[in-house]
Amino acid sequence: MKVPFLEYRSVLAYNRDVFLIEHSDLLKTFITIDNNFDELIRLPQTRRDHENNSHVSLVPLILLLRRQAHCAFDVLSADQSYQAWLLLRPGIEAVLILGKWVDDSKNAKIWQDRAKDPGTYQKTYTGKALQSVSLINSDRIQGVLRTLNDRFVHTNLDYYYRHLDIGPGDPGYMKVVLNYFEDDTLQLVNVLAFLHLLLVVQEALLALFNKLFGTKVILPSTLALFRQTYGDRIERLVHENDEYKAVLSDLGGLNLTEQR
Repeated sequence: MKVPFLEYRSVLAYNRDVFLIEHSDLLKTFITIDNNFDELIRLPQTRRDHENNSHVSLVPLILLLRRQAHCAFDVLSADQSYQAWLLLRPGIEAVLILGKWVDDSKNAKIWQDRAKDPGTYQKTYTGKALQSVSLINSDRIQGVLRTLNDRFVHTNLDYYYRHLDIGPGDPGYMKVVLNYFEDDTLQLVNVLAFLHLLLVVQEALLALFNKLFGTKVILPSTLALFRQTYGDRIERLVHENDEYKAVLSDLGGLNLTEQR
């Protein structure tokens, strides 16, 4: 007897194993990028700013991003980017919230009192208001969050049709198939966008902490190294398909001018 849910689980496992075999380089890159979090967590955990203030309350926000990145990359390896970006979304929002807290400690209280005063929260944390002075590239990061909200959170027209195949079936019938998994090239594009975005976010956090704590820390894995390693591959994908270009720029935070 066929059990659809068990068949689905078996394909998930198979896809993950294939990814480990065919894209071990991307897995290793993710692991090196993930190691950056150790340094990013250590700074607010052990340092004080020039006024001797502790910022340890920022640590959970970074931990949230790391957890969501782990969950999302695991799903990405199974050819399900539409699930992966949804999982990463709270982590991206956490980073933007962190920037608002560093801008003004009063913003933390506004965030905490969201249920009591939703109006003030909406004005402070909605749309472009979520961008901050303290976090470089917060406009680019908030733009990614906006794209995630549009493409992966709501069952809008784009979400409805994205994985739908409709065509002639048996005589007198139409075939309607909703795909659970994506083709290998689209998976690769989403993985590269995902890794690039993580580095954009991590380097923004590092710049914020180096300024806040007066340090000169350098992360082990950098955007420059990523572009050196994958730049040619990304360039080919950008010119191959408009969808790939949109994923890399709108979701990956890739500045195509910088890439060239």
